[in-house]
Amino acid sequence: MSAKYYLAMDFGASTGRGILGKLDGEKLELQEVHRFQNYYVPVQGKCYWDIFRLFHEILVSCRKAKAVCGGDLVSLGIDTWGTDYGLIDRTGQLIGSCRCMRNADSTFVDLIQEKITPEELFYRTGIQTIYGNTLFQLFEREYCKDPALKEASNLLMLPDLLAYFLTGEMRHEYTMASTSMMYNHRDKQWDRDMLRSLGLPEEIYSDIVMPGTVHFDVVPDVLEETGLEKLKYVPVGTHDTASAVAAAPLHENEAFCSSGTWSLLGIELEKPIIDKTVYEANFSNEGTVDGGVRLLKNIMGMWILQQVVKEFESQQIFYSWDEIVKQASAAEPFRSFIDVESPEFYQTGNMTGKIRGYCERSCQAVPQSVGELARCVYESLAMQYRITFRKLEEIAGHSLDALRIVGGGSQNRMLNQFAANAIGKPVFTGPVESACIGNLLVQAKEDGEIGSFREIRRIVENNFETEKFVPVDCGLWDRGFISYMEAVDKVQDHR
Repeated sequence: MSAKYYLAMDFGASTGRGILGKLDGEKLELQEVHRFQNYYVPVQGKCYWDIFRLFHEILVSCRKAKAVCGGDLVSLGIDTWGTDYGLIDRTGQLIGSCRCMRNADSTFVDLIQEKITPEELFYRTGIQTIYGNTLFQLFEREYCKDPALKEASNLLMLPDLLAYFLTGEMRHEYTMASTSMMYNHRDKQWDRDMLRSLGLPEEIYSDIVMPGTVHFDVVPDVLEETGLEKLKYVPVGTHDTASAVAAAPLHENEAFCSSGTWSLLGIELEKPIIDKTVYEANFSNEGTVDGGVRLLKNIMGMWILQQVVKEFESQQIFYSWDEIVKQASAAEPFRSFIDVESPEFYQTGNMTGKIRGYCERSCQAVPQSVGELARCVYESLAMQYRITFRKLEEIAGHSLDALRIVGGGSQNRMLNQFAANAIGKPVFTGPVESACIGNLLVQAKEDGEIGSFREIRRIVENNFETEKFVPVDCGLWDRGFISYMEAVDKVQDHR
């Protein structure tokens, strides 16, 4: 059996990369062929994604992959963050630029909830309320009489939009559609009745396809640009968390956490759970690559600290992530906490000031140095992991044995240990490149090289090492959790 080559395009909110996967039997080798920055561009108070530059990076990645594998590239798959989208007009052209979810605040959430209650929104879609949900973004444009909505004939989520540029085909992939707050899990289709009731267009959504079940040929112009004779595009788990969890070596009775800009912590289920307990816990039911559901909480992850670091850099103060962890290790423990779920931390701007202001309002010591700020964020994040993990156990009706952390955030050994201490259960970490691995192996399944989605995890376990963190100082963390809840309650009482 000869080796097969596949290309994973993994787009994050700050960086993207093209990862070439070589699958030889059950041996998977990864090679990063291209890495590039990603960033939103602020223009007159709105933030936009430079979508054509991101498409250009796909072409660059294809050319570099060809140089490595000699043109024997079978397919490529794309995964990105959720909820953001583009609009296509009747001539097939993109209308304007793609907006960034970070523009959103509570304004249009509140306006929608005057028309349809938060409970009904959840019961229809199974999705937690997050300001940047696609539904809220679209409602803002309708409310503001944006002419783009009137001109649109199709809406495509970002990975589906990039795929359209590659193939000319307009399709929605299941895992990404499930993040939009416009997909009805019971009907397994777009909730057009709800969209109509909100005055939103209901005809601009294409068919939904399942990951790893179909492919589309790349158009001749792209082949000519990249120097490839042929190439197919495979809709993988285009939501990066879906691809990441597909490559998490989960065992029975374990939770997962895809750790990066967001921390998405949950369990896998065959069917969604849409009930009062899940609603009140503000959990989501999002799609898995095999058509099931990830019951999870979207937790503000490394976003907060990434913004703090960016603010220091604007003052020409530069820290490596290793240096930040080192300084956080030297900072006093349990000195100050924030509620990482507090809405003020969702948007860009003055993140350092927001953290300090929260600590002042909750009568805590105010962190000053980068080490104190990082320690505050890491410990607060671990406490939110604890709350979420315990709530998952309550919903599941039994205790969970461990937590599996995958993705870029799994490299932070300090946070991994904090997580184990906070939840009082073992934490296993790795692989780091989980989204790319899941992306690649779903392509291989569509290509017939892997027989089932179950085999994906076996291949991951056989090819990538994991690290185990055993909980320590659990009594100290139990007392720290009391202090955390006291701080959170003080701020909530003053709202």
